[in-house]
Amino acid sequence: MNIPANRIASILGGRKNLGRSISSFQDLEALVGHGIPKPALDNLLLPFSKHSSFSESELRHKIVPPATYKRSDKFNLQTSETIERIARLFAIASEAFGDEQAAARFLLSSHSELGDRSPFEAALTEIGGRSVEEIIEKGLHGLPV
Repeated sequence: MNIPANRIASILGGRKNLGRSISSFQDLEALVGHGIPKPALDNLLLPFSKHSSFSESELRHKIVPPATYKRSDKFNLQTSETIERIARLFAIASEAFGDEQAAARFLLSSHSELGDRSPFEAALTEIGGRSVEEIIEKGLHGLPV
């Protein structure tokens, strides 16, 4: 599923949180390369913490260690890539389910095709993120997931 770069940026809080407009994947790549700002991570986690038993800080600590979060204004490349990946998967799942609440529940629920890990946890790595995309794509095409 093709999700526009500006949709991913809006999930991160848009220009207000990112400090720049994102209108292309080149813009998004440059943002990730320079480091995603801390407020963007907080914005990304809002829908997840509203629709799960996990607190925002528990979810945040899966992505970035607490000490790093406290001392950083923006994140390194690896953490920024993870944040972008989760935002992209949330956008894809929201589009597929037609509902952000359902997308958040899906991403936080264990899934047998991911070794009973949640898609959120799987997406902490690039390969896991690809597996999550594949599961969503299968669902869109009526295949068992």
